[in-house]
Amino acid sequence: MTHPILYSAPGEGYIEHINRCLEKFDFIFSIWEHTIKRIFYLCTQNEIKFLLSQMINFHDIGKLTAKWQKIIHQEMKENKKILKPAHAPIGAAYLYKTLDQASSHNDLKNAIVFAVAIHHTDSGLLGDNIERPDVQAILDGIIDSDGRIKWADETETLDEEFFPKEVKELTIEDLKNMARGLRVWARSGGFLEQHKKRIQASLVHHILKLCDVSAASERKEYQKEDDENYYGGWLMCANIREYVENITKKIS
Repeated sequence: MTHPILYSAPGEGYIEHINRCLEKFDFIFSIWEHTIKRIFYLCTQNEIKFLLSQMINFHDIGKLTAKWQKIIHQEMKENKKILKPAHAPIGAAYLYKTLDQASSHNDLKNAIVFAVAIHHTDSGLLGDNIERPDVQAILDGIIDSDGRIKWADETETLDEEFFPKEVKELTIEDLKNMARGLRVWARSGGFLEQHKKRIQASLVHHILKLCDVSAASERKEYQKEDDENYYGGWLMCANIREYVENITKKIS
């Protein structure tokens, strides 16, 4: 089912983008599966793949707030870029609240949440996403008077696969709990333990970016504008797209 009124980017439907990301994930996971098992000291493939697929499915859920959707419709109408609310912390908060709490998966869970929270670091949006996402959400105008996230009305038409009922119940406290939990996880333990966690978070973030960017490779923001634009978003996208295409050929 598609819902063209809900967008992930100008001209790109939200569900369309998520489905493309999930398609990329299916074969990207097969390349990184053994590395993930080794880095996280885990053995069960199905559980690992499920947790990571949840990351892919909900990394952009924050784009479904009423304000985010209002602005992107305005962007398309006026054909210009407009500052939108930060969406990454909302997906991170949802995953922090709902992912498996089992101790054997604790590092993977936190690495997933961390990866979602920082998946737009290339846009300079890291600091407040982890340090004070609750304040950021208030300033962005996406919280109502009782502390709940204000979702776009059209989310009522989405299947639970993409918009579970637990998402509707997210509050500003969930944002605070996510940020606090990530800070404790990232800063706890000795030097080697903290370094291990950085490696884990970097690996998961890499997988998310491969799926996200390769799925969005046709967006205008990733297109080369002129011959002088050597280091724009298009270059990152071109490299990632080529890498993912090579993986696809290898598997095929």
